[in-house]
Amino acid sequence: MEIVSKPLMGQIDPFFMTAFRFFIGGLFLMPLIEKKLPPREIILLTMIGSLNTIVSMTFLQLSVKFGNASTAATLIATNPLFVTIFAPFFGSEKPSKRKFIGTFLGFVGILIFISGMLEGDTITGFLFGIGSAISFALYTLLLKPHVLKHGALTATAYSSFFSGVVYSATLMLFGQFKITSLNLSSWLILLYLGIGVTGIAYFTFFAAAKRIGASTASRVFYLKPVVATLLAFIFLSEEIGAFKLIGIVVIILSLMI
Repeated sequence: MEIVSKPLMGQIDPFFMTAFRFFIGGLFLMPLIEKKLPPREIILLTMIGSLNTIVSMTFLQLSVKFGNASTAATLIATNPLFVTIFAPFFGSEKPSKRKFIGTFLGFVGILIFISGMLEGDTITGFLFGIGSAISFALYTLLLKPHVLKHGALTATAYSSFFSGVVYSATLMLFGQFKITSLNLSSWLILLYLGIGVTGIAYFTFFAAAKRIGASTASRVFYLKPVVATLLAFIFLSEEIGAFKLIGIVVIILSLMI
C-alpha cells in the first residue's frame, strides 16, 4: 500500500485517496456478505470503521506523504505492541510470556529500524505513523467481537463501506472531495488500493484474528518493514541503511519467537 501510493502523493489528495479506497473496498465486499445486519449494528460498525478509515489510515497516508514509504510501513507495523498493551483492557486474550517477549523484541527491532532515519524521513511523518499504529490497534480490538459474532467478511464489509461513505460525505460537505485528472495507471493503483489492500487484505486479516487471536494475527505486521523496505528499494530507489538492516534481522527473530 505504502509503496504504490507514494508516487500518487503529488497527484491525489491523501484524504480523498483514503475515502475512495475504503468506499471501493467495502463496495467490493458488500455483495459477498454472509448476512444482513440491523441498523443499530450497522451504525456501531460504521463508528468502529471510522476509527480506522478516517483516523488510522488517513494518518498512515499522511505518514507516506511526509516521509519515506518504507518508514511509514514500519511505523504502522508497531500496532501489535499497542494491541498487546490494550488487549487486557478490552477483556481480550492476555499475552503469554512468549508473546510478550516476541512483541517486545519486535518493537526493539522497529526502534532500531527507525533510528536509521534517512533522507526523506521527517518528524511529522514519524508522528503520523505512530498515531496510525495506535488507532489501528484500537480498531482491531474493537472490531474483533463483531468478527466473532458476524464473521470476518460481514464485519469488514460493513465497517469499510459505510465508514467510506461517511468519510466521502464529510469531504463533500467541506468541499474537499476533489477528483483530479488521472491517467489509467493511477486509476489502476486506486482500484488496487481499494479492492486488494482494503477489501481482500482486511478480510483475510480479520479471518486470521478470529482463528488465532488479535495479538498473534497483529504480529504479522512485523513482516511489513521487511517487505516494504525491499519493495521501496526496488521500485522507489529508497536507501537501505545499516540500522534498517539490523532492525529487519531483529524483527525476523521476533517472528520466530
